[in-house]
Amino acid sequence: MKKFRHYLAYLAAFALVFTSCSKEETLINDSETAKLSFGAIVNDLLAGNSQNRQAVGDFPACSDDDPDFVRIVLLDENGNSVVGTSQNPYRIDLASNQLFTVEDPSLELVSGNYTLDHFAVHNSEGNIIWLAPRGGDFTSFVDTPLPLNIDLRAGVKKYVEVDVLCYDNRNVNEYGYLFFEINTNRAIEFCLFGNYCPPEGNGRHYPARFSVDVWLYEDGQRGEQLYNDLTNTVTLNDDGDYAGSPLCVALPDRDGEDEYYFEVTLLSSDAYGEVQERIIRTGVITDDEVRNFFDGDNNIDYYHFRQGCDGQDSPPIFQDPEDDAEFYKACLLPTNGSTAFGFAYLRLEGHTLQTTVLASGLESGKIHPQHIHENASCDNAGPPILGFTQEDGTWPTATGSFGDIVYHRTFTLGSEGIPGISSLEPLENRTVNLHGMTVDGTYNAGIVVACGPVDKVH
Repeated sequence: MKKFRHYLAYLAAFALVFTSCSKEETLINDSETAKLSFGAIVNDLLAGNSQNRQAVGDFPACSDDDPDFVRIVLLDENGNSVVGTSQNPYRIDLASNQLFTVEDPSLELVSGNYTLDHFAVHNSEGNIIWLAPRGGDFTSFVDTPLPLNIDLRAGVKKYVEVDVLCYDNRNVNEYGYLFFEINTNRAIEFCLFGNYCPPEGNGRHYPARFSVDVWLYEDGQRGEQLYNDLTNTVTLNDDGDYAGSPLCVALPDRDGEDEYYFEVTLLSSDAYGEVQERIIRTGVITDDEVRNFFDGDNNIDYYHFRQGCDGQDSPPIFQDPEDDAEFYKACLLPTNGSTAFGFAYLRLEGHTLQTTVLASGLESGKIHPQHIHENASCDNAGPPILGFTQEDGTWPTATGSFGDIVYHRTFTLGSEGIPGISSLEPLENRTVNLHGMTVDGTYNAGIVVACGPVDKVH
Protein backbone atom coordinates (compact mmCIF):
# COMPACT_ATOMS: atom_id res chain seq x y z
CA MET A 1 0.00 0.00 0.00
CA LYS A 2 1.50 3.30 -1.12
CA LYS A 3 0.11 5.43 1.68
CA PHE A 4 -1.64 4.77 4.98
CA ARG A 5 -4.16 7.38 6.05
CA HIS A 6 -5.41 8.18 9.56
CA TYR A 7 -9.18 8.39 9.54
CA LEU A 8 -10.31 8.76 13.15
CA ALA A 9 -11.98 12.09 12.49
CA TYR A 10 -13.42 10.70 9.25
CA LEU A 11 -15.19 7.91 11.13
CA ALA A 12 -17.53 10.37 12.81
CA ALA A 13 -18.01 12.67 9.83
CA PHE A 14 -21.27 11.10 8.69
CA ALA A 15 -23.17 10.26 11.85
CA LEU A 16 -26.19 12.21 10.56
CA VAL A 17 -29.19 9.91 10.12
CA PHE A 18 -32.74 11.13 9.55
CA THR A 19 -35.59 8.70 9.92
CA SER A 20 -39.36 9.03 9.79
CA CYS A 21 -42.38 6.88 9.12
CA SER A 22 -44.66 6.84 6.10
CA LYS A 23 -47.98 8.17 7.33
CA GLU A 24 -51.37 9.40 6.20
CA GLU A 25 -53.44 12.27 7.60
CA THR A 26 -57.12 12.60 6.82
CA LEU A 27 -58.05 15.80 4.99
CA ILE A 28 -60.83 18.02 6.35
CA ASN A 29 -62.96 17.63 3.22
CA ASP A 30 -63.48 14.15 1.80
CA SER A 31 -62.93 13.99 -1.97
CA GLU A 32 -61.63 11.78 -4.72
CA THR A 33 -58.22 13.41 -4.51
CA ALA A 34 -55.30 13.08 -2.11
CA LYS A 35 -52.14 15.04 -1.41
CA LEU A 36 -48.67 13.58 -1.51
CA SER A 37 -45.47 14.65 0.27
CA PHE A 38 -42.03 13.11 0.31
CA GLY A 39 -39.34 12.73 2.96
CA ALA A 40 -35.78 11.56 2.35
CA ILE A 41 -33.76 9.00 4.27
CA VAL A 42 -30.16 9.87 3.42
CA ASN A 43 -27.59 7.10 2.97
CA ASP A 44 -23.94 7.47 1.93
CA LEU A 45 -22.90 5.10 -0.83
CA LEU A 46 -20.95 4.58 -4.01
CA ALA A 47 -23.45 4.16 -6.81
CA GLY A 48 -24.83 5.61 -10.00
CA ASN A 49 -27.91 6.01 -12.13
CA SER A 50 -28.59 4.70 -15.60
CA GLN A 51 -31.99 3.92 -17.04
CA ASN A 52 -32.46 0.57 -15.33
CA ARG A 53 -29.22 0.03 -13.44
CA GLN A 54 -27.13 2.31 -11.30
CA ALA A 55 -23.35 2.05 -11.18
CA VAL A 56 -20.85 3.23 -8.59
CA GLY A 57 -19.62 6.21 -10.56
CA ASP A 58 -23.09 7.64 -11.18
CA PHE A 59 -23.99 8.53 -7.61
CA PRO A 60 -23.06 12.04 -6.44
CA ALA A 61 -20.09 12.59 -4.15
CA CYS A 62 -21.21 13.20 -0.58
CA SER A 63 -20.87 16.78 0.55
CA ASP A 64 -21.89 19.14 3.33
CA ASP A 65 -24.21 21.07 0.99
CA ASP A 66 -27.67 21.81 2.33
CA PRO A 67 -30.55 20.16 0.43
CA ASP A 68 -32.85 22.68 -1.27
CA PHE A 69 -35.27 20.83 -3.54
CA VAL A 70 -36.01 17.43 -5.07
CA ARG A 71 -36.85 16.29 -8.59
CA ILE A 72 -39.17 13.36 -9.12
CA VAL A 73 -40.83 11.27 -11.80
CA LEU A 74 -44.20 9.79 -10.85
CA LEU A 75 -46.00 7.24 -13.03
CA ASP A 76 -49.59 5.98 -13.02
CA GLU A 77 -50.51 2.30 -12.84
CA ASN A 78 -50.14 2.02 -16.63
CA GLY A 79 -46.59 3.38 -16.60
CA ASN A 80 -47.52 6.80 -17.99
CA SER A 81 -45.87 9.93 -16.61
CA VAL A 82 -48.14 11.84 -14.22
CA VAL A 83 -45.66 14.23 -12.58
CA GLY A 84 -42.36 14.89 -14.34
CA THR A 85 -40.71 12.88 -17.11
CA SER A 86 -37.39 11.07 -17.46
CA GLN A 87 -36.18 13.97 -19.65
CA ASN A 88 -37.53 16.64 -17.28
CA PRO A 89 -38.14 15.48 -13.69
CA TYR A 90 -40.52 17.69 -11.71
CA ARG A 91 -39.10 20.07 -9.08
CA ILE A 92 -40.50 20.23 -5.53
CA ASP A 93 -39.00 22.48 -2.86
CA LEU A 94 -38.05 21.17 0.55
CA ALA A 95 -39.48 22.79 3.66
CA SER A 96 -37.06 25.24 5.27
CA ASN A 97 -34.29 23.38 7.12
CA GLN A 98 -36.22 20.12 6.76
CA LEU A 99 -35.88 16.86 4.85
CA PHE A 100 -39.44 16.73 3.53
CA THR A 101 -41.15 18.43 0.64
CA VAL A 102 -43.57 21.33 0.79
CA GLU A 103 -47.16 21.04 -0.37
CA ASP A 104 -47.34 21.25 -4.16
CA PRO A 105 -50.53 21.52 -6.24
CA SER A 106 -49.18 19.07 -8.82
CA LEU A 107 -49.15 16.37 -6.16
CA GLU A 108 -52.85 16.61 -5.41
CA LEU A 109 -53.83 13.51 -7.34
CA VAL A 110 -56.81 11.30 -7.99
CA SER A 111 -56.76 8.28 -5.71
CA GLY A 112 -55.14 5.21 -7.19
CA ASN A 113 -51.86 3.34 -7.53
CA TYR A 114 -48.73 5.24 -8.54
CA THR A 115 -45.03 4.47 -8.95
CA LEU A 116 -42.17 6.73 -7.93
CA ASP A 117 -39.62 6.14 -10.69
CA HIS A 118 -37.00 8.82 -9.97
CA PHE A 119 -36.05 10.81 -6.90
CA ALA A 120 -33.04 13.12 -6.53
CA VAL A 121 -32.13 15.75 -3.94
CA HIS A 122 -30.43 18.96 -5.14
CA ASN A 123 -28.63 21.82 -3.45
CA SER A 124 -29.50 25.46 -4.07
CA GLU A 125 -27.20 25.54 -7.11
CA GLY A 126 -29.09 22.66 -8.72
CA ASN A 127 -26.43 19.98 -8.20
CA ILE A 128 -27.57 16.51 -7.15
CA ILE A 129 -26.31 15.67 -3.67
CA TRP A 130 -28.41 12.55 -2.95
CA LEU A 131 -30.00 9.99 -5.25
CA ALA A 132 -32.43 7.12 -4.78
CA PRO A 133 -31.06 3.79 -6.12
CA ARG A 134 -33.09 2.21 -8.87
CA GLY A 135 -32.13 -1.36 -9.77
CA GLY A 136 -28.62 -2.82 -9.84
CA ASP A 137 -26.28 -3.94 -7.07
CA PHE A 138 -26.96 -1.03 -4.72
CA THR A 139 -30.62 -1.63 -3.98
CA SER A 140 -29.47 -3.75 -1.00
CA PHE A 141 -27.97 -0.63 0.57
CA VAL A 142 -31.42 0.77 1.35
CA ASP A 143 -34.65 -0.62 2.76
CA THR A 144 -36.89 0.51 -0.12
CA PRO A 145 -35.27 1.13 -3.53
CA LEU A 146 -36.99 2.49 -6.60
CA PRO A 147 -39.36 1.93 -8.30
CA LEU A 148 -41.54 2.62 -5.24
CA ASN A 149 -45.22 1.69 -5.37
CA ILE A 150 -47.65 4.13 -3.73
CA ASP A 151 -51.25 3.33 -2.87
CA LEU A 152 -52.91 6.74 -2.70
CA ARG A 153 -56.34 6.81 -1.09
CA ALA A 154 -58.92 9.58 -1.38
CA GLY A 155 -59.11 12.24 1.29
CA VAL A 156 -55.65 11.78 2.80
CA LYS A 157 -52.43 13.76 2.94
CA LYS A 158 -49.79 11.09 2.45
CA TYR A 159 -46.13 11.36 3.38
CA VAL A 160 -43.83 8.92 1.59
CA GLU A 161 -40.31 8.11 2.78
CA VAL A 162 -37.60 7.72 0.16
CA ASP A 163 -34.13 6.19 0.72
CA VAL A 164 -31.33 8.12 -0.95
CA LEU A 165 -27.59 7.56 -1.36
CA CYS A 166 -24.39 9.44 -2.03
CA TYR A 167 -20.80 8.45 -2.66
CA ASP A 168 -18.45 8.83 0.26
CA ASN A 169 -20.11 11.88 1.80
CA ARG A 170 -23.88 12.08 1.60
CA ASN A 171 -26.31 10.98 -1.15
CA VAL A 172 -30.05 11.32 -1.16
CA ASN A 173 -32.51 8.98 -2.85
CA GLU A 174 -35.25 10.76 -4.68
CA TYR A 175 -38.82 9.67 -4.16
CA GLY A 176 -41.74 11.98 -3.94
CA TYR A 177 -45.40 12.53 -3.51
CA LEU A 178 -46.32 16.03 -2.42
CA PHE A 179 -44.16 15.63 0.69
CA PHE A 180 -40.90 13.68 0.98
CA GLU A 181 -38.90 12.72 4.04
CA ILE A 182 -35.22 11.88 3.60
CA ASN A 183 -33.16 9.14 5.27
CA THR A 184 -29.36 9.28 4.84
CA ASN A 185 -26.80 6.45 4.53
CA ARG A 186 -23.22 6.19 3.22
CA ALA A 187 -20.97 3.73 1.45
CA ILE A 188 -17.21 3.35 1.19
CA GLU A 189 -15.13 1.99 -1.67
CA PHE A 190 -12.67 -0.89 -1.59
CA CYS A 191 -10.45 -1.93 -4.51
CA LEU A 192 -8.48 -5.11 -5.26
CA PHE A 193 -5.65 -5.89 -7.65
CA GLY A 194 -3.57 -9.04 -8.06
CA ASN A 195 -0.51 -10.67 -9.57
CA TYR A 196 -0.26 -14.33 -10.51
CA CYS A 197 2.99 -16.27 -10.86
CA PRO A 198 2.45 -19.65 -12.59
CA PRO A 199 4.38 -22.60 -11.08
CA GLU A 200 6.28 -23.08 -14.34
CA GLY A 201 6.90 -19.36 -14.87
CA ASN A 202 10.16 -19.06 -12.89
CA GLY A 203 8.71 -16.27 -10.77
CA ARG A 204 7.36 -14.18 -13.64
CA HIS A 205 4.47 -11.93 -12.61
CA TYR A 206 1.28 -11.61 -14.65
CA PRO A 207 -1.72 -9.41 -13.92
CA ALA A 208 -4.24 -11.75 -12.35
CA ARG A 209 -7.74 -12.20 -13.67
CA PHE A 210 -10.04 -12.87 -10.74
CA SER A 211 -13.60 -12.67 -9.44
CA VAL A 212 -14.88 -11.44 -6.09
CA ASP A 213 -17.85 -12.38 -3.92
CA VAL A 214 -18.77 -10.21 -0.92
CA TRP A 215 -21.14 -10.73 1.99
CA LEU A 216 -22.04 -8.74 5.06
CA TYR A 217 -20.51 -10.47 8.09
CA GLU A 218 -22.66 -10.41 11.20
CA ASP A 219 -22.66 -12.37 14.46
CA GLY A 220 -19.70 -14.46 13.37
CA GLN A 221 -21.18 -15.65 10.07
CA ARG A 222 -21.88 -14.57 6.52
CA GLY A 223 -25.09 -12.64 6.07
CA GLU A 224 -26.61 -10.92 3.04
CA GLN A 225 -24.57 -11.26 -0.14
CA LEU A 226 -23.65 -7.88 -1.60
CA TYR A 227 -21.82 -9.01 -4.75
CA ASN A 228 -21.68 -12.23 -6.71
CA ASP A 229 -18.97 -13.10 -9.23
CA LEU A 230 -17.70 -9.60 -9.97
CA THR A 231 -14.77 -9.92 -12.40
CA ASN A 232 -11.88 -7.64 -13.33
CA THR A 233 -10.45 -7.42 -16.85
CA VAL A 234 -7.05 -8.37 -18.28
CA THR A 235 -6.46 -7.02 -21.79
CA LEU A 236 -3.63 -6.65 -24.29
CA ASN A 237 -2.58 -3.00 -24.58
CA ASP A 238 -1.09 -1.13 -27.55
CA ASP A 239 2.45 -2.08 -26.52
CA GLY A 240 1.66 -5.79 -26.63
CA ASP A 241 1.62 -6.15 -22.83
CA TYR A 242 -1.19 -7.60 -20.75
CA ALA A 243 -2.67 -5.09 -18.32
CA GLY A 244 -5.04 -5.86 -15.48
CA SER A 245 -7.62 -3.53 -13.96
CA PRO A 246 -8.34 -3.11 -10.25
CA LEU A 247 -11.78 -4.24 -9.16
CA CYS A 248 -13.63 -1.78 -6.91
CA VAL A 249 -16.78 -2.36 -4.86
CA ALA A 250 -19.00 -0.11 -2.77
CA LEU A 251 -19.61 -1.30 0.78
CA PRO A 252 -22.38 -0.08 3.10
CA ASP A 253 -21.02 1.98 5.99
CA ARG A 254 -23.62 2.08 8.74
CA ASP A 255 -23.55 3.23 12.35
CA GLY A 256 -21.05 1.27 14.44
CA GLU A 257 -18.56 -1.24 13.08
CA ASP A 258 -19.37 -3.01 9.82
CA GLU A 259 -17.69 -6.26 8.74
CA TYR A 260 -17.51 -7.78 5.26
CA TYR A 261 -16.57 -11.31 4.18
CA PHE A 262 -14.62 -11.63 0.91
CA GLU A 263 -13.80 -14.53 -1.39
CA VAL A 264 -11.38 -14.02 -4.29
CA THR A 265 -11.28 -16.64 -7.07
CA LEU A 266 -8.38 -16.96 -9.52
CA LEU A 267 -9.55 -17.23 -13.14
CA SER A 268 -7.92 -18.33 -16.38
CA SER A 269 -6.57 -15.61 -18.66
CA ASP A 270 -5.00 -15.13 -22.06
CA ALA A 271 -2.06 -13.60 -20.20
CA TYR A 272 -0.99 -16.86 -18.53
CA GLY A 273 -3.33 -19.52 -19.90
CA GLU A 274 -5.62 -22.01 -18.22
CA VAL A 275 -5.48 -22.46 -14.44
CA GLN A 276 -7.38 -24.41 -11.83
CA GLU A 277 -10.02 -21.83 -11.04
CA ARG A 278 -10.24 -21.83 -7.26
CA ILE A 279 -10.69 -19.58 -4.24
CA ILE A 280 -7.29 -18.10 -3.36
CA ARG A 281 -8.18 -15.48 -0.71
CA THR A 282 -10.83 -15.35 2.00
CA GLY A 283 -11.37 -13.26 5.08
CA VAL A 284 -13.25 -10.67 7.05
CA ILE A 285 -12.37 -6.98 7.05
CA THR A 286 -13.93 -4.04 8.88
CA ASP A 287 -14.99 -0.61 7.68
CA ASP A 288 -12.00 0.82 9.57
CA GLU A 289 -9.64 -1.35 7.52
CA VAL A 290 -11.29 -0.18 4.32
CA ARG A 291 -10.75 3.46 5.29
CA ASN A 292 -7.05 2.80 5.77
CA PHE A 293 -6.73 2.55 1.99
CA PHE A 294 -7.86 6.18 1.58
CA ASP A 295 -5.13 8.81 1.30
CA GLY A 296 -5.32 12.52 1.97
CA ASP A 297 -6.07 13.47 -1.65
CA ASN A 298 -9.39 11.65 -2.04
CA ASN A 299 -7.59 8.76 -3.74
CA ILE A 300 -7.82 5.07 -2.91
CA ASP A 301 -4.97 2.58 -2.78
CA TYR A 302 -5.90 -1.00 -3.55
CA TYR A 303 -5.37 -4.27 -1.74
CA HIS A 304 -2.69 -6.11 -3.74
CA PHE A 305 -2.46 -9.90 -3.59
CA ARG A 306 0.40 -11.93 -5.03
CA GLN A 307 -0.69 -15.48 -5.80
CA GLY A 308 2.23 -17.92 -6.21
CA CYS A 309 4.73 -15.03 -6.17
CA ASP A 310 7.46 -14.05 -3.76
CA GLY A 311 6.46 -11.35 -1.30
CA GLN A 312 3.46 -10.71 0.89
CA ASP A 313 0.11 -9.29 -0.02
CA SER A 314 -0.06 -5.55 0.60
CA PRO A 315 -1.36 -5.45 3.24
CA PRO A 316 -1.99 -9.09 4.25
CA ILE A 317 -5.64 -8.60 5.20
CA PHE A 318 -6.93 -11.83 3.61
CA GLN A 319 -5.79 -15.43 3.92
CA ASP A 320 -4.95 -18.12 1.37
CA PRO A 321 -7.18 -21.13 2.20
CA GLU A 322 -4.42 -23.40 0.84
CA ASP A 323 -1.89 -21.92 3.28
CA ASP A 324 -1.13 -24.02 6.38
CA ALA A 325 0.05 -21.00 8.37
CA GLU A 326 -1.93 -19.43 11.22
CA PHE A 327 -3.12 -15.85 10.86
CA TYR A 328 -3.75 -13.24 13.56
CA LYS A 329 -4.91 -9.64 13.64
CA ALA A 330 -5.00 -6.85 16.21
CA CYS A 331 -6.98 -3.62 15.88
CA LEU A 332 -4.92 -0.93 17.64
CA LEU A 333 -7.13 1.67 19.30
CA PRO A 334 -6.00 4.96 20.90
CA THR A 335 -5.00 5.07 24.57
CA ASN A 336 -3.87 7.81 26.98
CA GLY A 337 -5.58 10.52 24.97
CA SER A 338 -3.61 9.90 21.77
CA THR A 339 -4.90 9.96 18.19
CA ALA A 340 -2.95 6.84 17.16
CA PHE A 341 -4.80 4.09 15.34
CA GLY A 342 -3.81 1.06 13.29
CA PHE A 343 -3.74 -2.66 12.59
CA ALA A 344 -1.19 -5.42 13.18
CA TYR A 345 -1.21 -8.56 11.01
CA LEU A 346 0.70 -11.70 12.05
CA ARG A 347 1.37 -14.87 10.05
CA LEU A 348 2.88 -17.76 12.00
CA GLU A 349 4.23 -20.85 10.23
CA GLY A 350 6.48 -23.06 12.30
CA HIS A 351 9.15 -20.80 13.77
CA THR A 352 8.63 -18.06 11.15
CA LEU A 353 6.59 -15.01 12.16
CA GLN A 354 5.74 -12.47 9.47
CA THR A 355 4.60 -9.13 10.90
CA THR A 356 2.92 -6.10 9.36
CA VAL A 357 1.94 -2.97 11.27
CA LEU A 358 0.00 -0.13 9.65
CA ALA A 359 -0.55 2.84 11.91
CA SER A 360 -1.38 6.53 11.71
CA GLY A 361 -2.03 9.47 14.02
CA LEU A 362 1.45 9.15 15.57
CA GLU A 363 3.92 11.99 16.13
CA SER A 364 5.71 12.45 12.83
CA GLY A 365 9.49 12.40 12.94
CA LYS A 366 9.56 10.53 16.26
CA ILE A 367 10.49 6.92 16.92
CA HIS A 368 7.65 4.71 18.08
CA PRO A 369 8.50 1.44 19.83
CA GLN A 370 6.06 -1.38 19.14
CA HIS A 371 5.82 -4.74 20.87
CA ILE A 372 3.87 -7.88 21.48
CA HIS A 373 3.05 -7.77 25.21
CA GLU A 374 2.33 -10.79 27.36
CA ASN A 375 -0.98 -9.44 28.71
CA ALA A 376 -4.22 -10.60 27.07
CA SER A 377 -6.07 -7.33 27.68
CA CYS A 378 -5.18 -3.69 27.09
CA ASP A 379 -6.66 -2.94 30.53
CA ASN A 380 -3.89 -4.88 32.27
CA ALA A 381 -0.28 -3.89 31.71
CA GLY A 382 2.20 -6.62 30.89
CA PRO A 383 5.86 -6.67 29.93
CA PRO A 384 6.87 -6.77 26.25
CA ILE A 385 7.85 -10.12 24.74
CA LEU A 386 8.91 -9.26 21.19
CA GLY A 387 9.83 -5.84 19.85
CA PHE A 388 8.96 -4.99 16.25
CA THR A 389 12.27 -3.35 15.36
CA GLN A 390 13.84 -2.75 11.98
CA GLU A 391 16.51 -5.17 10.73
CA ASP A 392 19.19 -2.83 12.16
CA GLY A 393 17.59 -2.90 15.60
CA THR A 394 16.08 0.61 15.48
CA TRP A 395 12.44 1.48 16.08
CA PRO A 396 10.24 2.69 13.21
CA THR A 397 9.86 6.44 12.74
CA ALA A 398 6.48 7.94 11.89
CA THR A 399 6.48 10.02 8.70
CA GLY A 400 4.25 12.40 6.78
CA SER A 401 1.66 14.90 7.90
CA PHE A 402 -0.52 12.14 9.36
CA GLY A 403 2.21 10.38 11.36
CA ASP A 404 2.20 7.10 9.42
CA ILE A 405 4.07 3.85 10.03
CA VAL A 406 4.16 1.04 7.46
CA TYR A 407 6.19 -1.79 8.94
CA HIS A 408 7.05 -5.26 7.61
CA ARG A 409 9.50 -7.76 9.04
CA THR A 410 9.91 -11.54 9.17
CA PHE A 411 11.27 -13.01 12.41
CA THR A 412 12.81 -16.45 12.88
CA LEU A 413 11.70 -17.25 16.42
CA GLY A 414 14.38 -18.52 18.79
CA SER A 415 17.32 -17.12 16.81
CA GLU A 416 19.69 -14.18 17.34
CA GLY A 417 18.23 -13.22 20.67
CA ILE A 418 14.66 -13.34 19.44
CA PRO A 419 12.28 -15.11 21.85
CA GLY A 420 11.21 -18.63 20.96
CA ILE A 421 7.74 -19.62 19.88
CA SER A 422 6.87 -20.92 23.36
CA SER A 423 7.16 -17.38 24.72
CA LEU A 424 4.54 -16.08 22.29
CA GLU A 425 1.98 -18.84 22.29
CA PRO A 426 -0.87 -18.71 22.53
CA LEU A 427 -0.89 -15.46 20.61
CA GLU A 428 -4.57 -15.01 21.41
CA ASN A 429 -3.47 -14.23 24.99
CA ARG A 430 -1.24 -11.33 23.87
CA THR A 431 -1.64 -7.70 22.85
CA VAL A 432 0.19 -5.44 20.40
CA ASN A 433 1.14 -2.00 21.73
CA LEU A 434 2.41 1.17 20.06
CA HIS A 435 4.37 3.68 22.16
CA GLY A 436 5.50 7.29 22.10
CA MET A 437 3.92 10.70 22.71
CA THR A 438 4.80 14.14 24.02
CA VAL A 439 3.68 14.96 27.57
CA ASP A 440 4.26 18.40 29.09
CA GLY A 441 6.59 19.32 26.26
CA THR A 442 8.80 16.23 26.58
CA TYR A 443 8.65 13.26 24.22
CA ASN A 444 8.27 9.96 26.09
CA ALA A 445 8.88 6.89 23.90
CA GLY A 446 7.57 4.56 26.59
CA ILE A 447 3.97 5.76 26.86
CA VAL A 448 1.46 3.41 25.22
CA VAL A 449 -0.54 5.32 22.58
CA ALA A 450 -2.46 2.45 20.93
CA CYS A 451 -3.22 -1.12 21.93
CA GLY A 452 -5.22 -4.07 20.66
CA PRO A 453 -5.70 -7.72 21.69
CA VAL A 454 -4.50 -10.34 19.21
CA ASP A 455 -7.30 -12.39 17.64
CA LYS A 456 -6.89 -15.51 15.54
CA VAL A 457 -8.31 -15.18 12.05
CA HIS A 458 -10.36 -18.22 11.06
